[in-house]
This record gives sequence, structure tokens and C-alpha cells, in this order.
Amino acid sequence: MVERNIGIVGDGATDRSIFRKVSECILSNGYENNVTLNYCELKRQTLHDPVEKYCREVIKLNSGCYLTGEQAAEFRRAVTNTLYGAFAEFEKEVTEISNRDIILLTADSEHTLTTPDDYFKDWRFSISKILVGGIETFYGAKAREGYTHEYLPVVIPLVTFPSTEIFIAAAKDLIGKKPGKKPGELKQLLYGTTNLQTLREEDLQSKALDFITMESIGRIFYHVPESRTFIQTLSLGKYS
Repeated sequence: MVERNIGIVGDGATDRSIFRKVSECILSNGYENNVTLNYCELKRQTLHDPVEKYCREVIKLNSGCYLTGEQAAEFRRAVTNTLYGAFAEFEKEVTEISNRDIILLTADSEHTLTTPDDYFKDWRFSISKILVGGIETFYGAKAREGYTHEYLPVVIPLVTFPSTEIFIAAAKDLIGKKPGKKPGELKQLLYGTTNLQTLREEDLQSKALDFITMESIGRIFYHVPESRTFIQTLSLGKYS
């Protein structure tokens, strides 16, 4: 039996539950693979504030220097620092980390796309590139500390537009019917409430998690552009 450890950085409990279900579905191939997935919710780490600050500040820019400005540099440093904390927390939970293990580094942008193609415009698309830069800086620092690649996890980043609930909306095939929903509107549509702290576990299961299947991941891949590299990278993991 192959074991792999999955650490999840997310904005809150609902987000972590959704990404756990997505990764379970892909990595276990519908629970058919001979693999044990051990999950670690890295609750003390979050990228929410740095993502929110970057989005807020770069919207004001009149130039296209979204990757080279001070806003991008500050965001990249925040990504790296969050990973330092996440890795330290992960090491405490996992006996021996290997490159079969994964850290899912996720956050909500809280910004709505009018159409999926808007993801590839101006500052929105820059977010994924800055995330990669922050991850590479983290790996470089760990290499200098003496870690080899065999003993570092694969870090898979994702910032959603506007929030993790877009995965559920796509899974339920609601994207074309309810485009451009704001974060609160999306939560209300899916859960009947905008206060997810009051959402019961059984309601989260029946209104969201039950809809994440191998079939619906195909719909997520089709409708949610920021999900595609995330899903494809996770898909490689089921063969490791």
C-alpha cells in the first residue's frame, strides 16, 4: 500500500474540505488505486490577506507591470513565507516528507470573472506566475539548508476567482446559467447562506462535496481556467 501525505493551506474549513475531496477523487482515481492518503490541514497558514492586498493594489495601476512592481515582489515574499510556515507545520505532522507528498497552496481572490476568458487578462493571470516564483524561492532556500528534492513535497498552488465555491458551481453545471456571481452570491446560491461558519457538516456534504466526482472534475476543468494546471498536476500524482 502506497502512502502519501497531503497538506492543505486554505482560507477556511469549507475550502480545505473542498480541496481535500478534489484531491481524493483525482489521486485515488475514484478509490480504485492502492493508495492511502493522509491529510494534514495546515490551519495556521493562509494566503488570503496577501492575495487580497495584491488584487486591491494592482487594480489601481495604469501600467502592465504586474509581475515586476513592488506589489508583485511583496506578494511573492508572502507566498514564500507562507510556505516556510506550512512546511514547518507539515514536518511536525509527517514522520518523513518525500517528493510523493503534496502541499496544496490555495486562496480565494474574492474577484469575479465576467467570462472565463477574463482570467487571462492583465493582473489576474499574473497571480499564477507570482505563486510559481514564490514556490521556486522556497525550494531554493530549502536546497541551501541542505534539503534534497527527494525530501521536499510537491507544492501545487491555486487562487480561485472569486472563491472555492466556483468549483462546486462548475461541478453542478451552474456556470453557464449563473455567470459572474460575486462571492457572497455564489455562497447563497450553493448553500443558502453566506455565513459558512453556520453551515452544518451534513449540509456541506450534500450541497457541495457529494457533487465532486471524476465526472464533475471534467466540468470543473472545462469551466474554471485557473483549475486546469492544478488538476493536471494532481493527476500526475496518481501514477507516482
